[in-house]
Amino acid sequence: MASHLYLSLTDLLLLRQEAQLNRMAAAQEATTELLKESLETLVQVRDSLKALGSKAEGRTPESVVCVSPFTQVGGSCLLLALDELHTWQSARQFCAGYGADLAHFSDVNTFAAILEYIKTISIFYNLSKNVNIWIGESDEAVEGTWVWVTGELMPRGAPFWGTRDGNLPEPADDRRQNCVVLWKRDQYYLHELPCTHEAAPLCQI
Repeated sequence: MASHLYLSLTDLLLLRQEAQLNRMAAAQEATTELLKESLETLVQVRDSLKALGSKAEGRTPESVVCVSPFTQVGGSCLLLALDELHTWQSARQFCAGYGADLAHFSDVNTFAAILEYIKTISIFYNLSKNVNIWIGESDEAVEGTWVWVTGELMPRGAPFWGTRDGNLPEPADDRRQNCVVLWKRDQYYLHELPCTHEAAPLCQI
């Protein structure tokens, strides 16, 4: 009888411990999600404050001075090296040689300015072949969380991301594809590709 009671108490203690562990796991998951949402909110606030700061200081795209071979585009200095083909990491190293990194953007106007710049350079090069262009975005750290090389989060969907077969929206969140190109065959909208793909670097200072 005492042995039976002892086993029952043991089972009860184990059940209580299991329930407590389940509650702790659920709380940890909720905390992680809350932290992720807080990070996204802070990034948005930071970007808004940066934009307001630029306006307050009177900085405009026209006031940015770029040194050759860089060109002023949308308030930044860009270099598109269409005659260079690199993996994503190698493209970053190429840009680093100029004191730059792969390009990033956070608003539609800058994206439109970059697309116009690419179109101009492509005409100059008389480019007919399909050369994709690396930009500084990946989800290598956390699958499905797309982050610029600056640490800023990149939103999904229109107007930046393109579509693939069947008009399915990019990114596909394929674990084998963790880096982002401007995809020539889709009018240079964003597509995810393996980081070992070779594409032209778009550098930004």
